[in-house]
Amino acid sequence: MSRRHADRFRAHASAVPAGSATPPGSASQPTAPRPASGSLSWSAQIQALPWWLQLVVCGSLVAAATAAWMWVSAPPIPRPDLAGADPLVVLAIDDAEARVRMTPESAAAWGDLGLVLYAQSYGREAVGCFRRATALDERTWRWPFFAAAASSHLAPADGVTLMEEAIRRDPKAVWPRLLRAEWLVTLGRGDEARADYESLLAVSPEHARARLGLARLLLTSDDADRALAALGTALDHPSTRRAARQFAAQVAARQGKREEAERLLTAAASLPADTPWPEDPLAAELPLRRVGKRSRIKLVSQMESVGAVAEADALTRRIEEENPEIYLFVEGRLQLQKGDAVAAEKAFRRAVEYDPRAVEIRFQLGRAIALQGRHAEAADVFRELLELEPGYGPAWLELGRALVDIDTSAAVAALESAIAYMPSSDEARTALSQLQTDAVSTPLPPSGHP
Repeated sequence: MSRRHADRFRAHASAVPAGSATPPGSASQPTAPRPASGSLSWSAQIQALPWWLQLVVCGSLVAAATAAWMWVSAPPIPRPDLAGADPLVVLAIDDAEARVRMTPESAAAWGDLGLVLYAQSYGREAVGCFRRATALDERTWRWPFFAAAASSHLAPADGVTLMEEAIRRDPKAVWPRLLRAEWLVTLGRGDEARADYESLLAVSPEHARARLGLARLLLTSDDADRALAALGTALDHPSTRRAARQFAAQVAARQGKREEAERLLTAAASLPADTPWPEDPLAAELPLRRVGKRSRIKLVSQMESVGAVAEADALTRRIEEENPEIYLFVEGRLQLQKGDAVAAEKAFRRAVEYDPRAVEIRFQLGRAIALQGRHAEAADVFRELLELEPGYGPAWLELGRALVDIDTSAAVAALESAIAYMPSSDEARTALSQLQTDAVSTPLPPSGHP
């Protein structure tokens, strides 16, 4: 800047009195007093801060507003009625709910809560959680798969519908298509089930459970030869070899090959119980989340069912001191093994007093009563159990057996429900087949007679 311009600039600046906001040449105005900092508006106070501090404050306000919006707009967390529930169950559900509240947009958090609820037999609430996880994660098939599985215990038809989303997400995934095929069979939709089995076997041709399922389906169409051919690897797989031989015996009996049927039944009886499927997502996830005394009772039953008697006894000794109903439950089971149904009933009744919601104890109580020939009373016990857990397949089977001589149509409906909830149960299928055969072979009474 030249000296001449600098002098003019200083002269211009000196024409404005210190503290004046009035430009030179304009009318003089009084200067407004500066307001105290406490009387400034929030926006004015923020504007008065350094620029970097303004960014910090604005970021905090945006984060708080976002959190408040998410809190208000987030779907409610399904909460079952936990009155009288095991404290360990309540704690597990509370912990899973807390993780959802901390990360409400996490599919994994919602899915884990669903698995915890499902593992404790709160299927309706679990479905809601799995649906939310499905909406948050648009790629994985696991969440719609679990939603369908949990829903199937309430209504198999709903499970079929929900499973379509899991199959759409990964058409090559084995378990969504396998379970849907099994449910479709129980719903009488054989053509759709066969399409699922064949699509699955195109991807995994040696899948033993799919082969056994397809064989059963083919037999319903009176295609015995193709049914036997479809068994394939199911005869050798440790999870199906016993059931496959029992099925082959059923086919041989239908064909009039009595000696062959007896040979296959003897071979099946000599084998250990079929093992659970290790790659089953339900078997992999649910046991890890079962807690509380009911889960321990169920575990004892599962150990005994696969022949792990020593392990079941060791587990029982560790836990029965804490829970008297478990001691009574085991006592009742021992009495049943000895053939003393009366003593078993007494033990199970006392156990139910300690834990009225324990479905495994109620199930054994019903069995003990049925073994004494009091079938109507046993049926009432199984109905009470099914009100607590509608998807408990073994109870549907025993209810059907209890009703055989009381109400044939109700017995058929119960056995059909048993198959719906336990598609792999040859015991339920045999009981239904025998009942239907007896109904056909028994002549109707003459008109006018009871």
